[in-house]
Amino acid sequence: MGIEKMSRLTIEGSIDKLDSALMLCCESKIFQISEMGDTAMLRSMNEQNPYESAYTAICDIAASVKIKPQFTDFSKVTLQTGEEFSDYCDKTSEELAWIKKEYDDITASLEEHKRTDAYIKHLIGLNVSFHDLYNLKYTKVRIGRLPTENLQKLEYYDNKALLFVPFESSGDYTWGLYLAPKDNASFADTVMNSLFFERMKLPDYLVADAATSDEILEKVIEDEKALQAELQKKLDKYIESHKDEFLAVMSKLKYLSECFELRKKAFISEENFTLSGYCPTKQSKALCEKLDAIEGVSAVGVAVKSGTASADVPIRLKNNIIFRPFEMFVKMYGLPEYGTFDPTPYVAVTYMLLFGIMFGDVGQGLLISLFGLILSKLTKNGLAPIMTRIGLCSAAMGVVYGSVFGIETLIEPFFHREEIWKLLGYTERPENIFQVATMLLIAALAIGIVLITISMSFNTVLNFKKRKIGEALFSINGVCGLVFYISLVAGAAGMFMFGAELFTPAYVICLIVLPLVLIFFKHPLSDLISGKKHAEKISVGNFIIENFIELFEAALSFLSNTMSFLRVGGFILSHAGMMLVVAQLAGTNAPDAQISVTTIITYIIGNLFVMGVEGLLVGIQILRLEFYEIFNRFYSGNGQSFRPLEITFEQN
Repeated sequence: MGIEKMSRLTIEGSIDKLDSALMLCCESKIFQISEMGDTAMLRSMNEQNPYESAYTAICDIAASVKIKPQFTDFSKVTLQTGEEFSDYCDKTSEELAWIKKEYDDITASLEEHKRTDAYIKHLIGLNVSFHDLYNLKYTKVRIGRLPTENLQKLEYYDNKALLFVPFESSGDYTWGLYLAPKDNASFADTVMNSLFFERMKLPDYLVADAATSDEILEKVIEDEKALQAELQKKLDKYIESHKDEFLAVMSKLKYLSECFELRKKAFISEENFTLSGYCPTKQSKALCEKLDAIEGVSAVGVAVKSGTASADVPIRLKNNIIFRPFEMFVKMYGLPEYGTFDPTPYVAVTYMLLFGIMFGDVGQGLLISLFGLILSKLTKNGLAPIMTRIGLCSAAMGVVYGSVFGIETLIEPFFHREEIWKLLGYTERPENIFQVATMLLIAALAIGIVLITISMSFNTVLNFKKRKIGEALFSINGVCGLVFYISLVAGAAGMFMFGAELFTPAYVICLIVLPLVLIFFKHPLSDLISGKKHAEKISVGNFIIENFIELFEAALSFLSNTMSFLRVGGFILSHAGMMLVVAQLAGTNAPDAQISVTTIITYIIGNLFVMGVEGLLVGIQILRLEFYEIFNRFYSGNGQSFRPLEITFEQN
């Protein structure tokens, strides 16, 4: 578990073997190309991609015939040069052109006839031929539709030589025509435009009346649909017979085009190339052997050591099947730097534990786990496997709480064991969880103190490994911070819970004041240990102000971070309270309560509501605790993700 070890590969060879080397690296899917570093003596390749135009053309062809790009074995494709691929695209386009043109023409004609027939159907009842209407000697005719609400406004123009004849009202519009003397046509058009009349221009081939034209158009539409279907079959048959070959050519062209673009990351010295990148150490030897098998190419892999790793070393997390889904949360915050600490196992354990504590119920936990399992099978949702795991933890804690779908009479709860409560100082066994609310909140604070202490310990150890001695010793999350925090918590706990007075002068001076003073002087003390002078000069006044503010903020962060864990106890009580409301709504909290269909339905709906709403809130709150109260203590998340070369159509 942790961060996978990486090796830096250097690939060299004659320039005519560059494409072969790049294709092998892409096919391996384990090599991430990187910058060469000092390239003062090298030159980069900036040639024009000879496959670019051909690839654009083949993508256009695929889009025009609705072929979804997908990688296919192209080992049998003999095409090599950009010109050969362009010729293939031209030939394919020509073969498709006559079918496509005929199909597109009939489709356009069909759409026009459908649109025209839809207009004509609104004019059924017009027994005068359109030819006669449009060829009147003294009258102009306009056909279209008018908003129905504007019909009454036409009454103002009864004496203005304008006549509107309605035929059909459908929805908000009335279809019809208006007539006006030719001399008055301009005025009539202005009036009707002001009333939002939408004019419909009919094609010249309509010469009969509306009913006859409708019959003619329906026959034409029927014939064109049959012809369109026949052409579609012909087009589909052609595509199906050429699809495999087309996808193979497209795949090879994509590979060659992308590999050629990668040539720009290679550097040339005379007639040789040099490539550099990263590969998982476990697989680097096999990749080097495959590259060495290419005549004129050699590859050398050197394992990257943790202490000397540069910032560009990519990160690939490696965790077991239990912790792996929680890598998603780590990636959301940011990947760790190479050679440091992968917090995924820590996140997984704390997340599952906190969720179980805050949402403990056997029945609901098992349902969440089952739902996550089903979701994992049906989708690739990253939260699904996490739900499976936290659901099981919820069920486990439900056994402790004695809660099964909110019912605490099916199994004996933890707090019904009198011997345990006597150890905790209770004289009587509590009847419900609300009677121990104070203890729950104190326990939540204790959990927070433990997690914060562990996080600070991680930070201290990591800084010692990085040889940042000053940070490890004098930072707020280092040794001094640990001593201050643990001493303060221990003193407060001793005083309030056990009546022990730990805050003696020696205790306060040595374990609280002294660590704060050392934290205040962290920078000069760190410089003294490292033997380096601080690069930036600062006045005494500014030094005091800046460090005092930092120290004050750090002290507040201890308080706020610790108090944030009160929400753990709060959600335990919230869950119990919500299930109590469900029981009251279902009527099962009364001594003589009887089970009915209504009771069962209410319980089902109530449980689903609690699982959905509170489960989501608990999940979000725990993630907040992870990011703000835990990660901030030891984790930076400045690592770069491992992105191996892989040619895919997804970007298209």
